[in-house]
Amino acid sequence: MTLVYLFFPCLVVGTGLARAMSATELVDKSNELLRGQSSHARVTMKIDTPRWERTLEVEVWNQGRQRALMRIQAPAKERGNGTLRIDKEIWNWLPAVERVIKIPPSMMQASWMGSDFTFDDMVKADSVVKDYTHSILEEKKEGNRTVYKIEAIPRPDAPVVWGKVLLTISEEEGRVLPVQEEDYSERGEHMRTIRFSAVKELGGRVIPTKLECIPHKKPGQKTTLLYRQFDVDVSFGADFFGLSTLQKPLQ
Repeated sequence: MTLVYLFFPCLVVGTGLARAMSATELVDKSNELLRGQSSHARVTMKIDTPRWERTLEVEVWNQGRQRALMRIQAPAKERGNGTLRIDKEIWNWLPAVERVIKIPPSMMQASWMGSDFTFDDMVKADSVVKDYTHSILEEKKEGNRTVYKIEAIPRPDAPVVWGKVLLTISEEEGRVLPVQEEDYSERGEHMRTIRFSAVKELGGRVIPTKLECIPHKKPGQKTTLLYRQFDVDVSFGADFFGLSTLQKPLQ
């Protein structure tokens, strides 16, 4: 669900307004933080397991909530691999075998490039908003910020994997920021935690520049995303989000 959080611009909200927002509005503002109407980002993805480590350099483009493109820049053996989303359709491009693979709905919870983030995390950015109902479980002051604990329960027949999501969201100095996401199975098992940290200005926006995804069923394993570049209000050509761009050789 989270990349989801991965690509969105900061919406500045007055402190008084943030306190008056509903649980769903808080989730929506938090979810919008790293994407926006259009954005471009460069991120480093580091995958750590007890047996091996792997680092990917990824370039990401987003337009609204329905279009996203990701291309791997490094390492060399995976350079050019990519994922494209247009509305509800998703494709993978594997240049080594010159194949475009359409991702079926049954594969949305599969690992994206061997990481602890899924295809659903990487491209289904608004699922946590539209596929769940939300309620505030706790609201407390921590210094100058207000911290909300929000429970998200899937709507009937929603195409989601989690039986419950707990979101920690803060409001400080007029900014709404994600702090943590905890994902639970339909049987109530705590499956993974995503932590947002290293909040700083990047591309003129204040955002969490570090995301850590920790799978609780895989001891010693985690995936870390680090934002190196983040730009919003980016202009794209009419045909930018298409299969031709996905397959275009990288310069």
